[in-house]
Amino acid sequence: MRLRGIDMRSKKQGVFRSLIIMFLIGIIGILFLNRSTIFDRIFNTAGESQAAPVVKEKVDQTFQQQLAQLKYVGQQVQVVNHNQPLFTSEDLSIDKGAWQKLSHRDWLGRPQVANALLNISAMPRTGREKLYTKTPGYHVYQFTQNDKQTYLYNRSHLIGYQLTGENNNAQNLITGTAALNAIHPYDNQKSMEDFENQIAGYLRADNHHYVRYRVTPIYRNIERVPRGIELEAASINSNDIRLHVYIFNVQPGWEINYYTGTAIQNK
Repeated sequence: MRLRGIDMRSKKQGVFRSLIIMFLIGIIGILFLNRSTIFDRIFNTAGESQAAPVVKEKVDQTFQQQLAQLKYVGQQVQVVNHNQPLFTSEDLSIDKGAWQKLSHRDWLGRPQVANALLNISAMPRTGREKLYTKTPGYHVYQFTQNDKQTYLYNRSHLIGYQLTGENNNAQNLITGTAALNAIHPYDNQKSMEDFENQIAGYLRADNHHYVRYRVTPIYRNIERVPRGIELEAASINSNDIRLHVYIFNVQPGWEINYYTGTAIQNK
């Protein structure tokens, strides 16, 4: 009877040890999957200027879900809310001067909303270094367009380098198609670069010009590559810049798997 009791205790201890090991493995797995977010929160403050006020890292999820369901029908840019951004009067304050605030990446390592108050004082005075940061879902694909070799994907800045000088920061870079990111030399469609150039020109015209800026990548569920970006911009104390648009992250002639970033060119 005593031996049986010892055996039972040994079995219980064995089960308990197994449960502890499984628990630790689970914790390690969770930490591994969330390593990029944890790293952001502990170490990465490069995307936030000291003057940055408290701004929401989360935006209206209902509104974002509606944007995520929009379907591309040949038009790269869709106007949102009659081109009126959704900034509050507090959002438009210039009391602290120019600033930038990038959000922590989520548990999948995906960049989130990026906010800034832009002014010529924050614009870079040196050329951009080569990008080396790998963005979620990034793959190398090339194709011929207008007799030139073009990459399907760019490492696309949420807040363009020419506006704040932010470059190799994983919080500020998504996997974006060439059509989303770069000027279209082949049609009259607009891209992020067109809007960034418009804003940069306004800022350079007068050192007292300020533009409140917000760019939100729009994802569906747990897809790693955004379906598009929502871009909002408002010049302070003038109506010269008023932008609220959704830009589709698509490339004509390509089918994209937004979960993995893999793509197939239509023939």
